[in-house]
Amino acid sequence: MRLSRLSPVPALPVRSLRPALIAGGMLALVAGWSPVHAAPAVDDAGAKALAASLKKDLPRWFPPPSEDGEGVGFEWQGEPTVKPAGDHYDVALPRLSAEDAEGTLFDIGTVLLSVTPKDDGQYGVSITLPSAIKVQNLDDNDEYVDAATISIGKQSFTSTWSGALETLLAVDAAYNDIAVSAADGKGKISVASMTMVQDLKPEAGTGGATLWSGPAAFAFGGLSVKDDKNKELVKIGGVTAEATYTRVDLTKVSALQKLSEQTAAKGTTPTSAELLPKLQGIFGGVSGAMRLSNLSVVNPEDGTTVTLGQLAFRSGLTDLDQAQSTVSMGIEARDFAMTPSPAPAAFTPRAFEVKLSVAKLPNSALWKAFTELAKAAEAEEAQPKKGAKNKAPPPPSSDIVMQQAMAAMGEAGTELRIDALNLDTPATAGTATGAVKVATQAAFGVTGGATVLLRGIDAAVKAMQPAPGAKPDKETQDLLGGLAMVQAMGQAGKDDTGADIRTYKFEVTEAGQLLLNGADMTPLLAGGGEPAPAEPPKKKK
Repeated sequence: MRLSRLSPVPALPVRSLRPALIAGGMLALVAGWSPVHAAPAVDDAGAKALAASLKKDLPRWFPPPSEDGEGVGFEWQGEPTVKPAGDHYDVALPRLSAEDAEGTLFDIGTVLLSVTPKDDGQYGVSITLPSAIKVQNLDDNDEYVDAATISIGKQSFTSTWSGALETLLAVDAAYNDIAVSAADGKGKISVASMTMVQDLKPEAGTGGATLWSGPAAFAFGGLSVKDDKNKELVKIGGVTAEATYTRVDLTKVSALQKLSEQTAAKGTTPTSAELLPKLQGIFGGVSGAMRLSNLSVVNPEDGTTVTLGQLAFRSGLTDLDQAQSTVSMGIEARDFAMTPSPAPAAFTPRAFEVKLSVAKLPNSALWKAFTELAKAAEAEEAQPKKGAKNKAPPPPSSDIVMQQAMAAMGEAGTELRIDALNLDTPATAGTATGAVKVATQAAFGVTGGATVLLRGIDAAVKAMQPAPGAKPDKETQDLLGGLAMVQAMGQAGKDDTGADIRTYKFEVTEAGQLLLNGADMTPLLAGGGEPAPAEPPKKKK
């Protein structure tokens, strides 16, 4: 089998198809056959019905190459076979291949399914992928040549699928010894293990709706990337991605899927009037975290190495179905090292953490603003021809919409918060906390501030001073100059342990002043002279 080149773009490095992507599509195929009522008996008639449904729906869920050559195009050879086997059906799908827009061909082969009807229109589905998938690239003569082989060792994928909702409710999958090996033996990407889990449970919603909540996670461990000389360039101990979904309206999710299919079949995109009602209230919240551990990277050109003990990202959206919501994000890293180091070792970060959030967001007002902006964008794209009468009133301008949104956030007391900001180096350490609140009457639209504490800077400056009679090198001299300026701008003090600290209290006033420890920094930032002196502290009576 040969697929024609879809794009003149040169072939990119080989990319593997995720087993989860294929698995999700296979489950969608079952949904096309799934009745909403009680599951029928497993018999020859049911096998014929499932086979007919798969034959019809395979091209829909895995479409052939598009005319514009974008995305991945699929090709099936033969017809599916379905056989009753006790309480389930054994399914062998037709031989499958796929080609991306760059001309990389994936000869996937035959995928096997085990489909078990359950109560309430649900189905147990197990999927087995081929243990080896051949990858080919187009050469200069537009002929396919072997590029790599994707191999899968031990594998297991079991799940529960809702035919009525066309959604995965539960997943428990594990893959071991995954590898992408170059055909000539020069280069290899390997993953020791990969797991996927999900468990959504129903809970009562308003107006008779059924909402779903629960966790999902994806993880892999033991990733290694070797070059054509079998030298390890990248090594990762493990990566874990976790998410928790809160009050998801799967009925709206299904409606979005159907709308996407309908518009794609017509070659159009959904309008805001079609899309936005299905998006509003689609879920109450979602939180996620991704953790990477024991990263090691080597640059083969100059031998530069980078190691990182841990890197973590966190994000969350909460209470989107309530009056006010909160958006949060965070990054944390530790045990960073780079050889050779671009900065003095004493000032190379060994731990870093930042946590930010936007709280008290007025959901109704912001959704209205989002809707108006979407309508304005559509109206701008569909401007009437000259002389044509435009009966529909023009939507409000984006400036007016943003002003209304800011006013609503001011009334709600929306805040941007620095929940945590921590930096630790061998020589110094710093922390910061604070918040600014939306205030429409303020000169900058916000008021508030943050407090920064630096520890060890005084000792670091003292330790870096050259010996009497010695002259520091330019790098040390520049660093000392920068540290001295930072040191001078801070307010000296002691922490609870008696160690020296420097305090930097930043404030944005309603009148538009930018204060640092009480001194007005506005003239300095505007290119003026020295900052105004801070008011002396009031004497205690």
